[in-house]
Amino acid sequence: MKQNTAVERQVRLARLLNLLSYLSQHPDRSPMEIARDIGTDAEQVKSDLAMLHLSGVGNGPGEMIDLKHSWTEVTVIDDQGLSRPLRLTPTEANTLLLLLDSFETMPGLLDQAALSSAAEKLRAVVGSTSVLDADGEQSDQESILGILQSGLQQGVQVQVTYFSPSSDTLRERQLTGIRFFHQGGHTYFTALDEGEEKSFRTDRIREAQLTEVPADRSAVGKTFDGSDPFGFDSENIANLLVSSDATWLADYWEIEIGDAYDDGRIEATMVYGSADWLIRFCLSQGDRIELIGPPELADEARRRAFSGLEALE
Repeated sequence: MKQNTAVERQVRLARLLNLLSYLSQHPDRSPMEIARDIGTDAEQVKSDLAMLHLSGVGNGPGEMIDLKHSWTEVTVIDDQGLSRPLRLTPTEANTLLLLLDSFETMPGLLDQAALSSAAEKLRAVVGSTSVLDADGEQSDQESILGILQSGLQQGVQVQVTYFSPSSDTLRERQLTGIRFFHQGGHTYFTALDEGEEKSFRTDRIREAQLTEVPADRSAVGKTFDGSDPFGFDSENIANLLVSSDATWLADYWEIEIGDAYDDGRIEATMVYGSADWLIRFCLSQGDRIELIGPPELADEARRRAFSGLEALE
């Protein structure tokens, strides 16, 4: 119910802004004429006019939309600068397209047919001056998003330079794109990296370019769950020992704190999606966390730690 209410509010906001733009371009028309032109009924127009009247960013003079309306005439006194349809900047257009793509992967969330139709229309006009702000310049991030999107659409792999904060390194990766999704205020690009399905934060991709290598998605695993994009509800559970002064980590990651040991360390469990991610996470928190299970991952973490120490000698 809350989702439907939010969608209805967004639809009404778009309708109100479009109506105000129409009124600024077609002054002194009656509600019946307006309803005929925009494809609605006069009662809806009157209701929307009442909503627009004296709405705005503040309560003082010059801060609100002002208009006069009756059954015979509508006159806009102050449109607050909303006199023409808003144009999307390239960043906004690509962000909206990625958002629509991510919604398409979430069955039951919204009308899938409507989402697909909106996404196709936006793809058709991205780059057109009818949608994009001609004064907007493409940022590096925006260009990267466009390349990743093109890789998905064209069915080819993409070469990226990715920053890993856990190791503080940049690494070249050749990825087979699968999908985009949004989580925690960030956009992620899910792709096959050397045959393993991983998710990459798009704001950590420093460079990207299309390759001529066909994208083979035959190794794509389980069906995507939009409510659990990282697979944290899976049965992959790691056993950890956490320092007593590092229990705050449980506030930021899926860590369940258990019993304390005599040496002050605390037993804990952690749900994880990727084995490689778990190892890198534990190594990055090496002074706070010890990975003790699954045994094969604990052995690999120790091997990587010793290898790193040897490289420093």
